Amino acid sequence: MTFGSIPDLWNKWNIRGFVLLSLLLQVFLILCATLRKKIVNPHIVFLLWLAYLMADPVAISGIGLISCSQGKLFAHAIEVDGALQAFWVSFLLLHLGGPNNITAFSLEDNSLWRRHLLSLIFQVSITIYVFVQVFPSDKSLMIPTMLVFLSGIIKNLERILALNLSSLPRLKESMLTTKELTSDAYLKPDEELIVLGYVYSKEEETKIAESIVVKHAYYFFQIFKFFIIDSFYTSKERLISCKYFSEVSAVDALRVISVELNFIYEILHTKALTVRSKWSYIFRFIAFIDVAMAFVLFNCFKKHRLPKLDVEITYILLFGGIALDMINLFILIFSDWTIARIMHYKRGPSKPDSFLHRLISTTDNMRKPRFATCKAKPNTNATYTVLHTPFIFRRWSESICTCNVFFAFLKEIQTTMPHRDQHWGIMAVRNIYSFPFSMAERIISCFHQIPGIVTDRNLSIYSAFPRYVLKNPLVKKLWIFIFEEMRRKSKNASNPKGAREIFEARGNLYLQGRSGNIDCGDLLEHVSNVSYHRSIIVWHIATEIWYNMEKPTERNDKRELSKILSDYLLYLLVDQPNVVSVVAGFAKKTLLTSIGDLLEFGGDAKGVEQLCEKLYKDCSIKKKLRSPLGQGIVLANKMERFRDMKWEVMSGVWVEILSYAAGHIKGEAHVLVLSKGGELLAFVWLLMAHFGCLYKPEWDSYGKSMFGTDDYDNGDQEEDVSTVEGELV
Repeated sequence: MTFGSIPDLWNKWNIRGFVLLSLLLQVFLILCATLRKKIVNPHIVFLLWLAYLMADPVAISGIGLISCSQGKLFAHAIEVDGALQAFWVSFLLLHLGGPNNITAFSLEDNSLWRRHLLSLIFQVSITIYVFVQVFPSDKSLMIPTMLVFLSGIIKNLERILALNLSSLPRLKESMLTTKELTSDAYLKPDEELIVLGYVYSKEEETKIAESIVVKHAYYFFQIFKFFIIDSFYTSKERLISCKYFSEVSAVDALRVISVELNFIYEILHTKALTVRSKWSYIFRFIAFIDVAMAFVLFNCFKKHRLPKLDVEITYILLFGGIALDMINLFILIFSDWTIARIMHYKRGPSKPDSFLHRLISTTDNMRKPRFATCKAKPNTNATYTVLHTPFIFRRWSESICTCNVFFAFLKEIQTTMPHRDQHWGIMAVRNIYSFPFSMAERIISCFHQIPGIVTDRNLSIYSAFPRYVLKNPLVKKLWIFIFEEMRRKSKNASNPKGAREIFEARGNLYLQGRSGNIDCGDLLEHVSNVSYHRSIIVWHIATEIWYNMEKPTERNDKRELSKILSDYLLYLLVDQPNVVSVVAGFAKKTLLTSIGDLLEFGGDAKGVEQLCEKLYKDCSIKKKLRSPLGQGIVLANKMERFRDMKWEVMSGVWVEILSYAAGHIKGEAHVLVLSKGGELLAFVWLLMAHFGCLYKPEWDSYGKSMFGTDDYDNGDQEEDVSTVEGELV
């Protein structure tokens, strides 16, 4: 097919193109929307957001073009039959309802649903205008068109309701007025562990079936979703949570928390709050039947007078609409929500398993997390087990991002932890899809290097930090270490005073609690007498100096874990400064000062090892500097006397620094990152909540309802509290 000019091409394909593009965007979104919670790659996230932002304008533009053609506003006639145009406009209205698993809710905006409602009223008015223009003269496709139109109205109202229910103000209101589970709904998780014969151990293997994990996570989700709005739990709920997490292994605790966060993600970023009700099932069934009946009627319709191309496009729309509903049904049936509901009615092991229970059990092995082996560093033999679940079954990215000030200063790229079982084909595909983005970044960086464009070299290095952010898989030993540290400390959180001490600790509690031959008193000034964001930079510099200077002769887990936590906290400082500083500008200014000192004292270093040795050995630097760089060098010199124990001290301090960051962020800030691949910080936040280590000053007056005690300063507890404390030891 040839066209004489661009106007001819436009007149031939304008409506057809918008209709097909709208359907293509819907298919892309429903198949790829879950990538938002499974991947942290900014390029993929950008494509998803671009598709989401394009979906509505494309459908609206298609409706507008059809209405304009009916109003004879074009100079050239559009070669699409009028009845088909009315049929297609119903499908475009259906597409405005959006797929089930993609929404971009503004959690702070309670008026977003109102704007969508006004937009819907406007689009429905235009659609009716098209019907009025077409049907008086041609009623051939009126019935299938009205069926699809009704389905579109149902889908749009569902979307508007989802936007209303998922806005943060509305969510707060619903949480404070309703509570889904009753106390006797089924065996409580801690009681069910006894029935299952679960015995705590420090083994790294999973011991609970995936369906049971989902069941327990759903129970805790009903309690801990209130932490999104900075509310709190009762003393009874707190005791159940503390007891349960003191008895499960670290890996099983990670699985439970990942499912909890997945439930939270879905109530905020999908239509989960609207699709999981009796009325929703009824209306969704009606919407599906409408499209299916429209397909049958169109198939029986005599189409000899219609262009073959337009008939094929109509069939594509019908097949696409039915396929989208079938995919939605598949997602609904095999979701964690459905599994939790089915397991909800399984009260005990003596009850005969139904078909659904057996079906769920057969899928447990497929859905449980998987692990792979990674090298800690290239050209070394030290390997670690990391999370590596098949992509389709992931509930989050299972990775953490890291950044290093020395490598960014030297403009060197750190190496990631490569999977031993990763095939070269996967690496090739990643390189191919990332090539255009990497080329664009290089072109932009060339402009940044032109003299005069960036006058402040410190700021230039700081702005280049995102280029040196790396994604590494979550090391299993790192999570186990964090879990065991939190479990150990939680035995002192049985009263408000103890919980407050743990909550406010950012290294000082660990250093003060050290016993034996290790005296850490002179290290307290580097955590207690400096601001929090400054202490991150100081400990990051000390950790990096020793990590690059020391040549270990044997495997040292605490060394590697300290390095990972150090780089992760610096990543938070660079990429999410509001997380680690009350005023983000202070964190940025402190980091810029450190970069400036590196330029002055280490600008001629070649390689990170040479830079670290120069900074450590040059006594004049630490005497001249009172900046974070100088304090970091002083701290590194102090750590020398600990010899092999320095990594144990550093790792313990880093865990407290991490937990301090996790606890001092509002719940809504934690859940916002769930749509960007998730963060380890959110897992630590929920882990602290489960162990009763979260604290807010406004909770002081609720000491009895939360901790089972009237006296804020008194550590004496009721009998059941003491029992739990003993079990946590």
